[in-house]
Order: sequence, then C-alpha cells, then structure tokens
Amino acid sequence: MSNNIIESLSSAVHDAWWKEKASQGFHSPANCPTLRTGDTYNKFKKYCDKCHTDMYPYAELPENIKEYDRVMVRTVLKELGKAAEE
Repeated sequence: MSNNIIESLSSAVHDAWWKEKASQGFHSPANCPTLRTGDTYNKFKKYCDKCHTDMYPYAELPENIKEYDRVMVRTVLKELGKAAEE
C-alpha cells in the first residue's frame, strides 16, 4: 500500500474521530471558551476538561500523533486482507 493512500486514509480516520469528539462536546485548545483575550496561548495545552490537544487538522498534528491514525489504518487494511482470503 502506498504512503499516499495510507496518509489519505489516516487523515479521513482523524476527521471522523474529530467529528465524533466534537459531538461529545470536545474542542481544541484554540477554541476553548475559558481562554480569554490576552491569555498566553499554547496549542497543545488543555485549558479545561473538554479541551483535546489532537483536535486540529491532520496536517498540523505532530508525527507521533499522526502515527496513531496510521496504525489504525494499517491494522484495518491487514485484517480486511485476511478476511478477503477466507
């Protein structure tokens, strides 16, 4: 499987995860309602219990976080391949 396909699928997995988390009331630190004008902002700091530091576009995530999505994609593709052989 090409890296381009893995990256495209990983981005789609991340987007689906993000949508689900948003439906549960989570948001990125950048969109935290407790963040006030003038506060020192850190993209990867939790400001409240509903902040999630991975709620950013896939392209903006650090490589170690992107790897979670890649592992998911590779695992699903591997299992689909096994199921197709049965």
